Amino acid sequence: MTKRKNIKPKIAIIGLTSCEGCQFVMLDQGRRFLDWLAKVQLEEFRLVEDEPILAEHYDICFVEGNPVTKANIKLLKEMRCRSDKLVVVGNCAALGGVWELKNYASKTRAIKAVYKKLKVANPDIKEVDNFVKVDYVIPGCPIDGDEFIELANQLLKKGSFRIPQNPVCYECQSRGYQCLLQQEEICLGPITLGGCKAVCLKSKQACWGCRGLFDGAQVENFMNYLLKHFSREQVYRIMEVFGARDTILKRLEEMQGKKNRKFGKSKVNKIDNKIKKLK
Repeated sequence: MTKRKNIKPKIAIIGLTSCEGCQFVMLDQGRRFLDWLAKVQLEEFRLVEDEPILAEHYDICFVEGNPVTKANIKLLKEMRCRSDKLVVVGNCAALGGVWELKNYASKTRAIKAVYKKLKVANPDIKEVDNFVKVDYVIPGCPIDGDEFIELANQLLKKGSFRIPQNPVCYECQSRGYQCLLQQEEICLGPITLGGCKAVCLKSKQACWGCRGLFDGAQVENFMNYLLKHFSREQVYRIMEVFGARDTILKRLEEMQGKKNRKFGKSKVNKIDNKIKKLK
């Protein structure tokens, strides 16, 4: 008699350079996480074993952390080749995270501040999608548990998953939290993707953009507002903490390119000057 084939999908949850906080969010889902695990065959999980023993094939691979080291990059590319779907988990993987702060400072000075004499590799920090194709992104620092469970279950059902494209401000104001922009604080809520339940604003901490931009964000108008009320250095400092600066500037450049094609360069000089000021 032939053995019944195991039809449970093979899952890998791997960590690159990270604090592993997003993986702990998964564990924090308790019974919901255990119910999901019962439907799958968990082959790899960073919090269970230090060194992954790679299988030939995975149906879904969840990747937390940033590919900072050569070993990280090698593992990431291996997992992409072996996986049908690759899901980026958290801010470090999606936007570069706090590691990307080094890109905006003197790399030599930054590395010497940590490693006084030891010689170590000092690469630019890049998001996961610079190295491999990404199928889905669960943003945030850390991720939202509800979003993880929903995506994880939808993938098993071969369903679709898309985070509603609303700003953090929508969730902030619908919950009755105080608008910190009106209190003269820099807050990136108007252009940042919601889904976090405005948890930072609940504690009167401004949004610093850890979830990235939402589709349709009015980046140009918002940056014009910020530059009228705050210095470039102040705006930069907030945008850089979670790696949002390069994403915001890229979106501005894309918007400028579209207006150039539609109206001609003479009518977009103001936008161009704003981008130059930010850089």
